[in-house]
Amino acid sequence: MDKPTFNKRPWADAGMHPMRVRDEVIVLCRDRVEPSWKRKLRALLHSHMVRKLKLAEAGEGFQWAPNEAIVGARFGRYASIGHSGCFHGPVVVGDLTMISTEVQVIGNDHLIGDAEVPMRYNFPSTPRPVTVIESDVWIGSRVTIMEGVRIGRGSVIGSNAMVTRDIPPYSVAMGIPARVVRPRFTQEEQDRADLFLYGKVLRARD
Repeated sequence: MDKPTFNKRPWADAGMHPMRVRDEVIVLCRDRVEPSWKRKLRALLHSHMVRKLKLAEAGEGFQWAPNEAIVGARFGRYASIGHSGCFHGPVVVGDLTMISTEVQVIGNDHLIGDAEVPMRYNFPSTPRPVTVIESDVWIGSRVTIMEGVRIGRGSVIGSNAMVTRDIPPYSVAMGIPARVVRPRFTQEEQDRADLFLYGKVLRARD
């Protein structure tokens, strides 16, 4: 009898770095996100919390809350996450992105298409894909994100949504499954936001 294999699904390479904004924007964040005493205290605790949370990367100004299960995630500068986050695979979060409480990134952990193998132990063998949340995104509380999707820069995801597919930049999305209900900006306003945040107008996957 073959030796059994257990559900230890490998991770894809999450070596990509979080989406960055201009350094000048980060300078503004230093003065506007939190008072100087709190910024200094957070800087002192930064390396300890990165080790405790077992993060692969966390940029300047990263804000955290207790009880996360976010091992291996990469967070950009002035990104934040609320309590009880749970990532089941590799996640890369860009600068300035705000993730609220009880946000989950989950995967398809059981295969359902084989008539002769019960779902209970029919585990995928492919690596977990990387979930990318670009910069300046706001994700509401209790949002569920299917792993492997990309949430575009500047987007807003409403509370309790389930994100099952990529979300275009500067979109407002909500619902189960999440659907884009409107763009945040006109194209002209989006270009202006890009120029301010990135120093250039970005196009698809820049």
